[in-house]
Amino acid sequence: MIRHTFATCSLLLAFSALAPATRASAQYVVRSPDGKIALTVRHERGALTFSVSNDETLLIDRGALGLTSNRGDFRDGLRFVRQSRTLIDETYTLPVGKRSTYVNRANELDLTFAKGTQEVHVVCRAYDDGVAFRYAIPGTGDVEITGETTTFPLAGADVAYWGQPHPNNYGYETPLGPVTADRISMPVLAKLAERKHWLLVAQAASYGSYVIPNFARQGNALSVQFPMDQKSPVHTTLPFASPWRFVLVSANDPKRIVESTMLENLNPPTEPALRGASWIRPGRASWDFIAGDGKKLGTWIDFDAEMGWEWHVTDAGWQTRTPHMRETTAYAAAHDVAIMAWGKVANRDFLYRHDKAESWMAELEQLGIRGAKIDFFDQQDSTATATDDLEDTQARLQLRDFLTETAAKHHLMVEYHGAAIPSGERRRWPNLASAEAVYGLERRTQNLVHDLTIPYVRNVMGPVSYTPFHLTRSIGSLAYQLGQTVIYETGIQIFAERYDRILGFAGVGFLKALPATWDETRFVEGAPGSHTVMARRKGRAWFVGAISAEARTVALPLSFLEEGVTYEAEIHRDGAGKADLVIEKRQVARRDTLTLNTLAAGGFAVRIAPAKS
Repeated sequence: MIRHTFATCSLLLAFSALAPATRASAQYVVRSPDGKIALTVRHERGALTFSVSNDETLLIDRGALGLTSNRGDFRDGLRFVRQSRTLIDETYTLPVGKRSTYVNRANELDLTFAKGTQEVHVVCRAYDDGVAFRYAIPGTGDVEITGETTTFPLAGADVAYWGQPHPNNYGYETPLGPVTADRISMPVLAKLAERKHWLLVAQAASYGSYVIPNFARQGNALSVQFPMDQKSPVHTTLPFASPWRFVLVSANDPKRIVESTMLENLNPPTEPALRGASWIRPGRASWDFIAGDGKKLGTWIDFDAEMGWEWHVTDAGWQTRTPHMRETTAYAAAHDVAIMAWGKVANRDFLYRHDKAESWMAELEQLGIRGAKIDFFDQQDSTATATDDLEDTQARLQLRDFLTETAAKHHLMVEYHGAAIPSGERRRWPNLASAEAVYGLERRTQNLVHDLTIPYVRNVMGPVSYTPFHLTRSIGSLAYQLGQTVIYETGIQIFAERYDRILGFAGVGFLKALPATWDETRFVEGAPGSHTVMARRKGRAWFVGAISAEARTVALPLSFLEEGVTYEAEIHRDGAGKADLVIEKRQVARRDTLTLNTLAAGGFAVRIAPAKS
């Protein structure tokens, strides 16, 4: 990463600092590289506030900044010490995600204040698609963080919210949609109608040195609250750096929010041992939980090989069903298929006995298993009793960190269920393939508004294990379900339907061709709860997915295609009814626009690749 540091008084790159430290009030501004988005910190009478604007449109108006700890109450009584400025400019690659190449470019402002002898930093970044800030306390020794006073007062009177009320069920498994609750889980999507802007407010880089907060809402002000199940202060060590609070900013429509990679950019670089590791394997997976037939792993493996899929997930009870797992994994490896096995946090007492987790993962490695699906972070260790937000507490995040690191040591991909929402950690640990944290197809009763909110809220935070595609369980048409497989992004896409039904499905060719990772992602159009059209590229091929609550006509400009190249578009669209799938092929070029109709609860999926000469 290239970091250019400038002198305190520099006015380069749209930076500005107003008023010297000796005055009663001062403000410090950091702007995005394109100069449009501004994060302003004000220091007045010893307290700190911040504001956010885009193209001079005020979006967040004087939110409070502050942290309380046993090293100091940093809500007031602060004196300015110094500032420094840095240009963040780096490019990196990941084997997972909505892109293959990530560009991390931002202007950073590090403000140092002091109360008594203890310093505290507010580190601010401005990106072209939003802002972020974090707290840092230098020093050595232990520290207890008892709370935050951070608030996000959203500008304007006409503000609508999407997300889920807090506490949610089973680790973020309450359906998403419009929300009016006075306590809301992270993230929160807000439409500022008067300001013609969309904002997504949440936390990135959530690790075991902190918690995942939620928001108390009073009017249009969101205030950060510790988890309800966090019964004690956060215990950590100095130097301390909090997770990043961030605001994604998108004018007129949610495009920049959906396409953003800020969460990965705010996380630490990939651990050295995981860079380029050949065993890290994203892909597509069959699954024997909803479909059944868990005893027929050989049949599932044969199916995966025929589909060209990389994984099979064997769920609860696999130890009994498959007593000769070593032979089974050898058979799978011969067919280039990997096995992921289920485990339960509460049953194995992972929280208090890390040695058990270590030995269990060592056993998986010895058996030739290459992935671990670990469940029930939201439950108490010795019971199946649901909790308010146990998965968001420091103890559960420490557990997740330990399990992810231990899995890497044993060359295991991991997927977490009943778990906290991700926030870009796959940059640091690309073996973290996915997390559930969603009301998925595992639930028998489906919710259309929820499905149509996932791309704008949950999936922005990171990979989502919705487990799409089931011929009878989904609320949408067959084309809608194919559209979901493009729109819902995850490191290992797990399909819910049984092998024979997939093979007999008319659109099986699309599922064979569908990648699990992408080189590029483009939001075409949509709005939460209404519809989504998204295009993703792998190599020279594009995959377009659409899902819609109402019947609509979608005009899809193909301007993302290469100039001067003739393509073949294989279209899977709605027919007369929900169970009717129409498949057709057309030759298309960059200048063309595809016009496609959807049913209510319908959609389409299109594969566009250079035509064979």
